[in-house]
Amino acid sequence: MKRIIFFFFIMAVCLAAMAQTASVARFPGDRPAALSLTFDDAIMEHYTLVAPHLERYGFRGTFALNGEPMGSIDDHYAPRLTWQMVREMVARGHEMSNHSWSHPKFTKIDRATMEREVMMNDSAIVANTGIRPTTFIYPYNACTPEIRAYCEAGRYGARIKDYGLGQANSNMTAEKAMAVVDKLINERDWMSAMSHGIYTGWDQWREPWVLWDFMRDLAYRGDSVWVPTMAKALEYITMRDSLKIATKWRKRQLTITPSLSLDSTMYRCAITLRIEGMPTDKPLAAVQDGRQLVVTKRGTYSIVDINPYGGDIVVSAIKKPSLEGKKITVIGDSYVANHRRPFEEAWHYKAATRLGMTYCNMGRNGRHIVNDSERFGPAMQKLYTDIPDDTDYILIIAGHNDASLIGADITQHDTIRTTTDRILKGMRQHYPNAKIGWVTPWNVAREGFPATIAIIREVCADNDVPVLDAVVTSGINPNDADFRKQYFQGANDTAHLNAAGHDLLVDWGVQFLMGM
Repeated sequence: MKRIIFFFFIMAVCLAAMAQTASVARFPGDRPAALSLTFDDAIMEHYTLVAPHLERYGFRGTFALNGEPMGSIDDHYAPRLTWQMVREMVARGHEMSNHSWSHPKFTKIDRATMEREVMMNDSAIVANTGIRPTTFIYPYNACTPEIRAYCEAGRYGARIKDYGLGQANSNMTAEKAMAVVDKLINERDWMSAMSHGIYTGWDQWREPWVLWDFMRDLAYRGDSVWVPTMAKALEYITMRDSLKIATKWRKRQLTITPSLSLDSTMYRCAITLRIEGMPTDKPLAAVQDGRQLVVTKRGTYSIVDINPYGGDIVVSAIKKPSLEGKKITVIGDSYVANHRRPFEEAWHYKAATRLGMTYCNMGRNGRHIVNDSERFGPAMQKLYTDIPDDTDYILIIAGHNDASLIGADITQHDTIRTTTDRILKGMRQHYPNAKIGWVTPWNVAREGFPATIAIIREVCADNDVPVLDAVVTSGINPNDADFRKQYFQGANDTAHLNAAGHDLLVDWGVQFLMGM
């Protein structure tokens, strides 16, 4: 009998040890799918129409350039981009890819001509932008293994897997376009959408609004689809597929050892890990190279972004809160004030209380990041210095009202960006010892939200401020009527959770505060 008991004890220990695991996420934020939007042939409409529509939703595209026809407004095919337009697009974050000098079919020309087409175009792009293209897009999608070996050397890769996004030749409809996205999600895959002209060029659109609506609908699905440039997608995928991790469970700690043999000057993005099998009733701490990482709870598992070239990541459950007596100030809009309900029902109050923190609420309904309001008072950019000087933690929850105000007006994006940057830099200066974090709004299916949320992410990253991304990680769906009915303060409310809705986020918030 003792042997049997001992055997089951050993088996239980082994199974428990096996339960603690880590794996590399398919895409950042553990999104299941990714789609890159690419546009061929350096058509002027890419500057006048496509780039503004992409930016309207916080996206950046990959534009395939041909050097020979650049700047031609009388081209029989389509008026072409000028180099000044290209420089402006690069400055706004769009990617320029090599599409050959004059667009010949590479499988129909000799090797020397092909090499000249590639080198001339690289040289022109470098001379006019200062950046060598890190991806390649084959004219007519024509290539062989030998052609690929030459054209993709020293680059992240090329567009090989794509589908046509146009109407004159591809006969694309809104339903077909979203069906491809659904398939990507189901297959947990990445692909590039290949577009050309809008009113001119190849595969023109009879109904251009189908493309613009597709971009909009894609933006509203930010929790499940990552929309990077082709270079960023290929960089992450190459690193993901090359990264090796070893795990060890000892003394109630999960040690994750990453190993990556790539050129770290080229391949340098963070990689998302999934951590499973750790206690779900306690917050987790993750430390790499002496730096505490931000761990985000995703129900039964957690995710964390790591440096794949760094040292071991040590993950452990935190038994006792270490924030007892610390003061937290939460500043922002009605997400903080809690609209028509007492703020004591809000997840951030409950999280702070659980951690034994002193709580200060500086929320006000209708407050903006940028604009003053006669009804709702001054904007955050004028109020953040009113935070108590003895604050240890500052949690910013704002952006919903700015997103609602700007709608489709992309001219307001720079104002939000510069104001958010000014607030964060000012907070750093005014409260040098306080830890600062930002919580994004939900991704409401209305104009203005995707871009505003993208701006918050970008500016926080530039200022090394951790972000609790309510779009990707919260599980809150303001666009679902049944979800709103159960968890929001009203059936048509897309901003304010009721007590049951806030309860969904308490563990989420506790984990974030512990990791700040």
